[in-house]
Amino acid sequence: MVEKIYTSCTLDCPDGCGVIAHVESGRVIKLEGHPDHEFTKGYLCAKTYRFPRRVYSAERQLHPLRRSDSTTNSPWIRISWDEALDLVAQKIRTLKETLGPLSMMHYQRTGSWGVTKKLGHRFWNLLGGVTTASGSLCSGAARAGQKLDFGVRLGHDPSDTLNSKLVLLWGRNPLATNLHLVPLLKSVREKGGRVVLVDPVKSESATICDQHIQPRVATDAAFALALAKIILSEGLEDKGFIEKHTYGFSEFRSLLEKHSLQDLSILCGVAVSDMQSIAREYATTRPSSILLGWGLNKYKSSAEIFRCVDALAAICGQIGITGGGVTHGFDTQRLFDKRIEAAGRAEFHRAIPEPLLGRGLMAANDPPVRMMFVNGGNPVNQSPNSNLVADALRRLEFVVVVDSFLTDTTDYAHVFLPTTTFLEEEDALVSWGHNILGGVNPAIEPVGECRSDLWIFQQLADRLGFGAEMAGSPREWLKRILSPMEERGVSVDVLLEGPIRCPVAPLVPFADKKFPTRSGQFEFIEDVEIAPRVDPAFPLTFVTNFSKKWLLSQMLETEHPKTASVRIGPDVAQEAGIENGQIARLRSSVGELKVEVLVDPRVGPGMVIMPVGTWMKRGGGANVLTEDIMSNFGEMAAYGETRVRLEMIEPAIEAGNTRSQSSAS
Repeated sequence: MVEKIYTSCTLDCPDGCGVIAHVESGRVIKLEGHPDHEFTKGYLCAKTYRFPRRVYSAERQLHPLRRSDSTTNSPWIRISWDEALDLVAQKIRTLKETLGPLSMMHYQRTGSWGVTKKLGHRFWNLLGGVTTASGSLCSGAARAGQKLDFGVRLGHDPSDTLNSKLVLLWGRNPLATNLHLVPLLKSVREKGGRVVLVDPVKSESATICDQHIQPRVATDAAFALALAKIILSEGLEDKGFIEKHTYGFSEFRSLLEKHSLQDLSILCGVAVSDMQSIAREYATTRPSSILLGWGLNKYKSSAEIFRCVDALAAICGQIGITGGGVTHGFDTQRLFDKRIEAAGRAEFHRAIPEPLLGRGLMAANDPPVRMMFVNGGNPVNQSPNSNLVADALRRLEFVVVVDSFLTDTTDYAHVFLPTTTFLEEEDALVSWGHNILGGVNPAIEPVGECRSDLWIFQQLADRLGFGAEMAGSPREWLKRILSPMEERGVSVDVLLEGPIRCPVAPLVPFADKKFPTRSGQFEFIEDVEIAPRVDPAFPLTFVTNFSKKWLLSQMLETEHPKTASVRIGPDVAQEAGIENGQIARLRSSVGELKVEVLVDPRVGPGMVIMPVGTWMKRGGGANVLTEDIMSNFGEMAAYGETRVRLEMIEPAIEAGNTRSQSSAS
């Protein structure tokens, strides 16, 4: 008999799907979408449909492991949970008593967006506080920039897109990374509205748009300023909104006056006439919305780029109106009772910015970091300058990784603790891409000896003398963490029965024109560096994008490409003398990779694109090349500041084996 169990996908994705798991004889045989989920509406992405393969993969590690001779060069051997936990707890106890708690680092990323994952922070705070990671590898600059403008990053509900008459899809590729947005965009067009893609690459999402505008890579700020300059010069601005609801407009106008329209046009590679056309359309079409993607968030000036786009919306009065706004993501923290993290119990504090992880680990002293505990992340693969991060971990005395697979990071670990997936846990999901809360019910018992992160931390707390303060079932902890939602009528018990709309998330933020900024108004940007970084030795901008085939570094070996590949446009190919399908060496100032080069006419000039997430141990790893540079605001990894060059090393592959351009999406 097949049992159907409701749950939610907690992977790091904006869609956060509602899921129905089909279970037979204690085994998941199929996943399908929850039909009553307001956003995902009964269907899943290919990655989630395939997820049971990951759960039951022979590559998945089902038992605790340690190195046979305590060095990372030795093979893994299977051990019991008691041995593993005793070993980890003893190391924690020893380091705390000798060097102090700051000699340990807790590194936690968002491999799962399950609500109970926050309790990992509680554990280390109850221990007295340890070295942690600050900043972001994902959206730090976006949050920082929009917080300066609006007071908080708060997007329009996805359903409000249906009210837009014009949508600027700016640096966003929903067909690859945000599939459930696609029907909304199609509906806009069906009702007579227009969708315009603004992207240095003619991505697959161009097929669902009416127009594609292709600025040069890393010139988004210049393009946004150019549009604003045109709008103001032609008197198309919303004077009432500017006068009543904004602060710093004169400084913004002064910023625009520093640059001529012709200079901005040359810099971003878009004709003045084309910029005039889209500027007029955006200013005169109400409502118009802007949906920002993640490519804009990877530069040193990314916060400022977001602010330039926000300013464009502000001068047109497209803020706080139905069908308008500038949307990137949502502030999820307001839904939680932050007291559960026990921040006040941490007596010691030290943070290493994530974008500078390798350097930070090596530079840390008084005390130096001797141990690292990793859960929910793969820092060697995902951090900039991966080789430096790997070298930093190699120097540590003791590294513990909680994961399901032996990732690039586990190559430098001494103990491996196998964790559960969302199909084996009780939890809840607060999405950063929509406003539907999801329940997470265990569809099956944990496979093998896998255990949840919460269970692992509770077992360690028992051994370290504060077990009572970590004790509690997942549901009990969910009720504590989500108490602000319970106070607004959303109980955890009901949430675990089916998806529920968040009661505090507005469909249209700032509709009352009240902004939690210093001035209480929308605040304009005053200055920005618009010229992209130039390095004559490495003339090409390196762009890392998300693959539609895998999520970040979560892929099975059978799904991993045999050879890492990059895409370039015809102009770059001609200048480098490289043909489609040729093997080349891609170099940056910090690393090099051997790659297959795919010549794709959809790729703009001056850039090389590589999907993030391929594994270093399998010949990939885009972040082997990325430089550890940090954004001006938000401590965001500025991956897009990396510059590279291509070098020929082999002739083109035989024509019969050459991958076609159309498959290089």
